[in-house]
Amino acid sequence: MTMTRKLKFQVNNANLTQFNLTDDSQLLFQLSLNMTVKNPNRGFGVFFDSIEVAVLYQGIKFSNVSLSPFYQGQEGKSSLNFRFDGQQLMNLDAKQLAVFTLEQLVDIFSIKVELRLHMRVKIGFIRIKLNPKVRCGLNLPLISHERSLFRFRIIGCFVTY
Repeated sequence: MTMTRKLKFQVNNANLTQFNLTDDSQLLFQLSLNMTVKNPNRGFGVFFDSIEVAVLYQGIKFSNVSLSPFYQGQEGKSSLNFRFDGQQLMNLDAKQLAVFTLEQLVDIFSIKVELRLHMRVKIGFIRIKLNPKVRCGLNLPLISHERSLFRFRIIGCFVTY
């Protein structure tokens, strides 16, 4: 019998080079992100049929991307790279706008990354379908300003099945 362990997700690098709110509530953003997913299990590989990645600010999704399917073998490690670039209407209430203003003053923004996975695990002749969710919290400095000396900080990545 094989003892199974959860997949491990980690944010390795994140660069926020634009994050402004216009007078007409358009969020202009540019974010690149590198993550690692690790399968710590010896007995089986994982088929990632789809991965939907969304980025949120104060609970509001402002961008998303999809990744192509791939297979990760036993004790395998894969690097995932994402780029989010564009603009999105953000209807922030007064409290959310106050938080944005404070974060803008210090050039550090709290952003969440959510991954929705559709995957299959094959153990011998048995195939199991799983749809886990991964949530990572990040504190990201706006690096387009020269006064920002801080590096991004990972609040943590949590996997739920």
